[in-house]
Amino acid sequence: MPDLLPSSGDLLLTRARTWASPDAPLANPGVVLVRDGVVRQVGGDVPADVDLPRVDVGGRVVTAGFTNCHVHLTEGVWAGARTAPAAQLQEALDDMLLRRGFTTALDLGSDPRHTSAVVQRIASGDLRGPEILTAGPPNLPTRGVPFYLRDSLPWYARLALPSPASAAAVRRAVALRHRRGAALTKLFTGSPVERDRVRTMDPDVARAAVEESHRLGMLVLAHPTDRGGTQVAVRAGVDALAHVPSAPDGTGDLLREAAERGIRLVPTLHMFAATVTPADSFMGPIRDALRTFLAAGGRVLFGTDVGYLTDRDIRPELEAMAACGMTTRDVLRALTTEPAAFLRRDDAGEVRPGARGDLTVLSHTHGDLDPGDLADVDLVVRAGRVVHGSVPVV
Repeated sequence: MPDLLPSSGDLLLTRARTWASPDAPLANPGVVLVRDGVVRQVGGDVPADVDLPRVDVGGRVVTAGFTNCHVHLTEGVWAGARTAPAAQLQEALDDMLLRRGFTTALDLGSDPRHTSAVVQRIASGDLRGPEILTAGPPNLPTRGVPFYLRDSLPWYARLALPSPASAAAVRRAVALRHRRGAALTKLFTGSPVERDRVRTMDPDVARAAVEESHRLGMLVLAHPTDRGGTQVAVRAGVDALAHVPSAPDGTGDLLREAAERGIRLVPTLHMFAATVTPADSFMGPIRDALRTFLAAGGRVLFGTDVGYLTDRDIRPELEAMAACGMTTRDVLRALTTEPAAFLRRDDAGEVRPGARGDLTVLSHTHGDLDPGDLADVDLVVRAGRVVHGSVPVV
């Protein structure tokens, strides 16, 4: 792919039908002007004195840049991230994230030696992005390595996975991750150590992890699995559940409590269907658990678990969310404004003057979109730079 990265962070989109926020109407075609990576004008005509790199998007719908709130940089391509050719890594980032519309991604568990190298190469401009916020390795219950990691990792890698047994130990583990650049903490509050057995994290350990993370300004996401893991996560005060519980029996009251507390949820419905079974006997209760959370006013973040899930297409997840009653506006909210609020970024999630110049340009020119249509991406802009797309910059 040719170099699409203007060095200035200045860009002018013309004939853009801006969908400024999920609750806003779709605008008539106009301009989106970005200077120094910040949106300066939305709508109207091209300013007379502007001479910037520009893209005629031909009436396509423009939204704020998407965020994937559950990814993993654990595939083989990332193992040599420090020295691998940039083109090789960029191809993987493009297919995994950028071509799907993501300008930001949350890595919820990977080897920090590899992820840090990717993050550093993005920051240096060697790679085009997206922005990646990472948790490093997840914190596990004592003797709580998930069966799917135990079966796939060599013994020395399993030994390196942290499983702090006390509040003091988990505080040290969280602080160490923070010093190494982590912005997030991942807890396996319910770890499936066998296909039919879940080990629950000590509530005191989970609570200490949340307290230390919040003290350091880090957000906490939990893998809940079942009622026990969900209860530990909710009562510890995590910021989000990284999945709908996959064994949701008895979790309804806890999901309602999570919604009332403002704890967000990343459904990852397609991951469960693709890696376990799409059968209604398995997926039906999981979908019902998400509906329970939504009915209680719960706030949803979009995430696919790509990296663990090998399917990189986001359409199945979009359509699975729609099947649980989420509208196109609801799903766009999960991709844009909800992640911005979750990350406490007042300058993200919308297309408006003063916001980040992170934009996703869809293939569509009309406003009657189904949730699955949000998978049709033609152009991605991060901080005023075109980082992926087929529409030429002139």
